[in-house]
Amino acid sequence: MPIADEVVKFFGEVAAYGGGAAVLSYLIFQFLGKTWIENKFAQRLDQLKHQQALELQRLRVEIDSLLSGALKLQDREFQVLPEAWQKLDEAHGLVSWFVSPIQLSPDLDCLNVLQLDEWLKASELSETQKDELRSSNNKNTTYREIIFWHRLHKVKNAFGDLQKFVARNGIFFPAELKEKFTRISKMLWSAIISQEVGHEAQDIKMQREGWDNLEKEAEPLYKSIEADIQARLQSHGRKQ
Repeated sequence: MPIADEVVKFFGEVAAYGGGAAVLSYLIFQFLGKTWIENKFAQRLDQLKHQQALELQRLRVEIDSLLSGALKLQDREFQVLPEAWQKLDEAHGLVSWFVSPIQLSPDLDCLNVLQLDEWLKASELSETQKDELRSSNNKNTTYREIIFWHRLHKVKNAFGDLQKFVARNGIFFPAELKEKFTRISKMLWSAIISQEVGHEAQDIKMQREGWDNLEKEAEPLYKSIEADIQARLQSHGRKQ
């Protein structure tokens, strides 16, 4: 006999023997309700598992994206910081050399004509400047004036390279480090201008102030930047 017929027959017998509505409801629940509830529970559990799997997948993608972005940023920082330090070191060294109270120069007045020509051939001076030196009655003074502007041009080029690099890549610097680069750039530029204006005005005091400020303010900041960059690079190296 089919199961459905047996079920109908069973409930018919219960009713025939006086089973009331309450008994029938209880038996129906016992026979059908348990299975129905279990099925519903299983369906709901499957839905929750599916939703959980989707949420985990979404979180995994989001975390992977964040990690990927962080690693790319660290890689970029790892690339630009050494070059930034190289440009700062070059600019700082040249500015210190340019504004130093001790400026060494050759004694050209003691050279004879052949010696002077030999020295001029090896120099970086233009032909016009070489002729100016040859005809000068005070070659040492003339040379110091000429070479001052050569040095100034070299220093400003190095400073400009530093400025351009920081402007283009500063976005990859930690905020505190970028602020330090900004501060030391202002100090270096101030020293350059003090030396340039002081030279034109023949103001020894102004030229000396550029050197003093560089030693007192820029030098500690320069060393602080060096320590910060070393720490950042070492940290990235351990992570990688």
